[in-house]
Amino acid sequence: MLIARLTKKVRCNSNRAFAFLSVVVLCVSLIESAFAQDGGRRYDFRIDEETLGGALEIVAQQTNANVLYPFELADRTGMNPVSGRYTTDQALEILFRNTEFSGGLTQSGVIIISQGKSDLSQNREGSVRTENKKVKLSLLASVSALILGPTGASAQELAANEDRSSVSIFDSITVTAQKRESDLQDTPLSVSALSGDVMQKMGIRTIEDFQFFVPGITVTNDSMAIVNIRGIGTSAFGVATDPSVTVYIDGVYQPRPTTGYQDMFDIERVELLRGPQGVLFGRNSTGGTLNIVSKAPSDELEGAIGVTFGNYNKRVFSGTISGPLTDKIRGRATLVKNDRDGIYTDVVTGDKYQDQDTFAGRGSLAFDLADNFELVVRGDFNRERETGFPAVRATYAQDIIDAGATIPTTDLGVAFDTMPVSNTDVWGVSATATWTGEEVGFKSITAYRESDVFQVIDADGTDLFLFDIGFREDSRSFTQELQLYNTNPGRLEWIAGMFFLNEDGVGGIDLLFQNPTIIIPESNVTNAYALFGQATLSITDRFRATAGVRYSYEKKNYNFSTSVNGTEVDSGSPSANWSAWTPRFALDYDLSDNILAYVSATRGFKSGGFQLGDAGAFDPEFLWSYEAGVKSSLFDQRLRANVGVFQYDYTNLQVVEFVGGVATTSNAGKATVKGVEAEFVARVMDGLDLNATLAYLDAAYDTFFEGGVDFSGNRLANAPDWSYSLGAQYTTPLGNNMGELTFRTDFAWRDTVDFKRNNLPQFRSDTYALLNARITYTTPNQLWEASVYGTNLTDNRFATYITVGRNAAGAADLNVPVTVLGSPRQYGISLRRNF
Repeated sequence: MLIARLTKKVRCNSNRAFAFLSVVVLCVSLIESAFAQDGGRRYDFRIDEETLGGALEIVAQQTNANVLYPFELADRTGMNPVSGRYTTDQALEILFRNTEFSGGLTQSGVIIISQGKSDLSQNREGSVRTENKKVKLSLLASVSALILGPTGASAQELAANEDRSSVSIFDSITVTAQKRESDLQDTPLSVSALSGDVMQKMGIRTIEDFQFFVPGITVTNDSMAIVNIRGIGTSAFGVATDPSVTVYIDGVYQPRPTTGYQDMFDIERVELLRGPQGVLFGRNSTGGTLNIVSKAPSDELEGAIGVTFGNYNKRVFSGTISGPLTDKIRGRATLVKNDRDGIYTDVVTGDKYQDQDTFAGRGSLAFDLADNFELVVRGDFNRERETGFPAVRATYAQDIIDAGATIPTTDLGVAFDTMPVSNTDVWGVSATATWTGEEVGFKSITAYRESDVFQVIDADGTDLFLFDIGFREDSRSFTQELQLYNTNPGRLEWIAGMFFLNEDGVGGIDLLFQNPTIIIPESNVTNAYALFGQATLSITDRFRATAGVRYSYEKKNYNFSTSVNGTEVDSGSPSANWSAWTPRFALDYDLSDNILAYVSATRGFKSGGFQLGDAGAFDPEFLWSYEAGVKSSLFDQRLRANVGVFQYDYTNLQVVEFVGGVATTSNAGKATVKGVEAEFVARVMDGLDLNATLAYLDAAYDTFFEGGVDFSGNRLANAPDWSYSLGAQYTTPLGNNMGELTFRTDFAWRDTVDFKRNNLPQFRSDTYALLNARITYTTPNQLWEASVYGTNLTDNRFATYITVGRNAAGAADLNVPVTVLGSPRQYGISLRRNF
């Protein structure tokens, strides 16, 4: 027999229009409070009861919701404590983690709990016992009730399988931006997140695709991913340099930016943390952090097989399988093969450039070593054999024509004397051990990664042998992170930890002129250590204060030599070390149940290094970041509106400039970056979701003198003044139970961007817009999906990078720039079989 703890819940539906989409100010708290919807509402949970009945009674009291659960199991123990601000479903997931129970909130506002699994196909009449009355179990049929038993589907599985094709950017998402799970709307940081399912609907496969749908990020693809957040990033390469925007995959730091441009597949979500992450993701993340989380092994057998065919002979094959191996072991494995012919054609040889030839895989095993102890072992690999992203000439100077260069006559025609090469091999393994006690928890993340990169670039962009570049980089890295945190925090939530990195890198660059030939090998060993801690105190139920600090120490031992036409002319073994304290202070306040306001001040630090080419040393950079923002869920939870403002004050900002094919890093004395960012997501009606982003950026050097030139007042590279995006998704069922169609379209616009610190117009991109669309048909049983897609439908040829070209003598010439262009229009079909 079932018993139910019933309490009255009032639920209002609103059909108000969204004319006030841009209004996200404090006064909306009074309006918003009349439109609360329990499905996305967050509560301050304090659950310490270990019995099922006791814990659920508290859930009912704190949410004012109906709760249905098995009476005979009320005395079962082992429930996890829940302390913090969560939605009902998030609280239940924590409460039942590593237990035999599952449950969730139905659309009718009833919380249904089951033991194991149940079979929806066997709905039957029964009785529900309440405190003083009986309720017909037929009520449960109307809300997809669970019939208890050893087999079938849990409430959470029902929600997951309810409608795979209806996945939307509007769906709530849990993030780990503060190294704890929290709802995106409850996280007092400037963070954006997209789930892997949503990214699939949008056609996002790489970091470069991701940039057009969240504010504040730009990605330059010069055969490696150069990520800039709010104008902060670095295009420097070499084993003694580090990225300004860090990338973490499943908690593991990725040390080399040359390996960042990979397919994102089988992803649970991607989080973009804007601004310096000086405490929790502290290593060199002055610009921000991309936190990528892969999908975990599932409790039930599931999987998918997919194929894609498109223009340029696009061919993608993928397969995923996940599920239990034993009662205590779960596994997941994914393989992807991604091929495409080249976009450019060599008009002399017929060779194709900017192709794709990738084979990648990811696997994980989750071991339930005890009720409160889990070990997850992961491995991944990525193998690319491609030609890279060639630099092409917009114009051919007369001296190049007179020298006999072949001049292409089409936009996608080129003529090179050297076949471009871009070979990348990346693999890694990691082990994440998580122990959860009654008062404290412990996590260990241990990882080893290797990457081998080899590139050849025809840097002059002609079929004359004027200037070629060869680049190689091999990296071996070991990282260890330890975290200790409280699991039953009450009013004080804290986390402390330590981090260690050892990276051994070997590489170099070859500068190949007609004469001379310059060979510059290098090697470097980096050891980085850090201690960090952060605590949040709930001063009242609505007001919280956060303070944290990180101590970082890094040392680099560098070796290099330079040979000209086979004769060594220079060598050295410099070393240096740097240290810094980077604190963070923040306040956040719940203006209402669904409006959060926050302010913060954070210090960022990025260590110095040594330049590939001349071994010149550059200093570390520092900044203070000041932010304020509002996160809101309005109008019966049908509108999410997040707005933030920020200002960075930089000292010794590291600025990269390519001189003679070598990346030279200088330190700008001072720089200021300030701006506004906004994200909106609206559910206009059932089946129709709209989303929009808007970003304004004012990024300039305040004091910057280099080589006798004053760059003060110039705009930072990769920092567009304005950018925005618009998206819409509509899902409609087909008659006679024929399945459903989902229509998705996205539009993104970006302002002009300077690629050089001199801000010369020839190194400035034009404004451009991108239009993507996708139509997906899903069968009634959700097992088959077929899609037709198109990206860059207007075939806009936009610049992702512009640098100095070469004249007929092989010398650098500011008047003949070369450009790396984004991908042209692509379209195709995809077929997916779920099981």
